[in-house]
Amino acid sequence: MSVGSVSDSIGPFGTNPAAAGGVGPGGRLDKQAFLMLLVAQLKNQDPMNPMQDREFIAQLAQLNTLEQLQQLNETVAAMAQHAALGQVAGYLGRVVSGLDRTSGDLVTGTVVRATILDGAAVLELSGGQRIDVRDVVSIGLAGAGSGSGE
Repeated sequence: MSVGSVSDSIGPFGTNPAAAGGVGPGGRLDKQAFLMLLVAQLKNQDPMNPMQDREFIAQLAQLNTLEQLQQLNETVAAMAQHAALGQVAGYLGRVVSGLDRTSGDLVTGTVVRATILDGAAVLELSGGQRIDVRDVVSIGLAGAGSGSGE
């Protein structure tokens, strides 16, 4: 006797949320799957014991809350990226030294660009090297430090 995998199983109301594309990252149900389950629940309810108004309103409120939390999460993530970019903008035109993670060498150069890559602030130097802002060990003004004195 063969047993199907969990992803092949049918939901509690005769639906397969995974097949309908309603399963989000981490196996969580998204808005579409939630609505499909709610409609299936309404279609398949016991006629002798229908869903109470309070239950229906509570489920709709949960859906509304879910939508608002998803929108808030997206907004906060975008704000965090903009804040990080704003913080590293101060590096532009400055000479920095830092660890190049690919080669393991200490590199120095003038910052010509600041970007966000995979959620981390990265500085691009005039020589084409890229340094994660967390790997910067020193920062100075361009043209300073020539040791010529006053």
